[in-house]
Amino acid sequence: MRTVRIVAQAVPDRPSGGGSRSAPPTPLGSEPYQAPSYTTPAPAAQPVPVVVNVAAPNSAPNGSVAVSNEVATSSVLTPPQIYEKAAAAGAYKTQLPWWKIVLLGAVAGCYVGLGGALLLTVGPNCPGIAAQNPGLAKYITGAIGFPFALLQIIVCGSELFTGNTALCWTALLEGKATLRGVLKNWVCAYAGNMLGCALMVAIFANTGLLPQLARGAESLAIYKTSATFTQVFLKAICANWFVCLAVWQCLGTNSLGGKFIACLGPVSAFVCIGLEHCIANLFFVPLGIVCGANVTMQQFITLNLIPTTLGNIVAGTLCMATVYSLLYGSLGRKITGEAKAA
Repeated sequence: MRTVRIVAQAVPDRPSGGGSRSAPPTPLGSEPYQAPSYTTPAPAAQPVPVVVNVAAPNSAPNGSVAVSNEVATSSVLTPPQIYEKAAAAGAYKTQLPWWKIVLLGAVAGCYVGLGGALLLTVGPNCPGIAAQNPGLAKYITGAIGFPFALLQIIVCGSELFTGNTALCWTALLEGKATLRGVLKNWVCAYAGNMLGCALMVAIFANTGLLPQLARGAESLAIYKTSATFTQVFLKAICANWFVCLAVWQCLGTNSLGGKFIACLGPVSAFVCIGLEHCIANLFFVPLGIVCGANVTMQQFITLNLIPTTLGNIVAGTLCMATVYSLLYGSLGRKITGEAKAA
């Protein structure tokens, strides 16, 4: 057996009536995603290089090619393609009507509450593991709950304020959105997230399940209101940097499994480390107060929610959108003097 490189290109069969062949289909993922309002013509199809093992001429009957291994294809977009897709998605989000953003934000808040309840049920209720292996207990807490919430938000469709800080700002930097549209999305998404989280706190407070949620909820409420403004602010930058990386990675793949893997790593990391996410805190801290934590809502807002929100915005706008615009977008082209590719 010998290995050769061939170029395979799918060509549809000629119509039975003798008509001309139709144009070959565009390979999946070969062009950046465009939201409904920013659809562009698909580029011409490119041949896909494939490496196969073929039998020697004397061993293959009638000159046939024997394929002895699977054909490898890439299902992940390139970093520049992901950036273009992020700009298009952000532009679409800024053009949604305010009431729809609020409703989608409330849905996202409910998903955060559902994932948060799962997290509180599993991780904090493993005292034996925590006593013998605290690192493993923290990872269990991070991996079970919130990755599922972000996957639901992305796949099922809803508006999460923290992820939108990166997507909408990217659209603004690329000239696909206005500052007014960005602020409209952020305010309405934040309000919707708050409503959804409040609804889930009210629901779980009346389910009879508070005993299994109380251990984690009370300790989180106290922990999150015990740090200084600077500490919370810096932890919030790191938290939303992780979350926006998860959103960015989800844009690069079209499979459900790929999106879950994209969510699992970054989201479990920010929870495991103990970082600050403003929308998650809108569920955890009020639930902890309901469970009896010695924390007031005023303390929550001033000591945690404000610095967390500011830090989350910095992560989305600077650490993600601005950095990648310098690398693949308009800010980088202004520095180098390059023209935008057609």
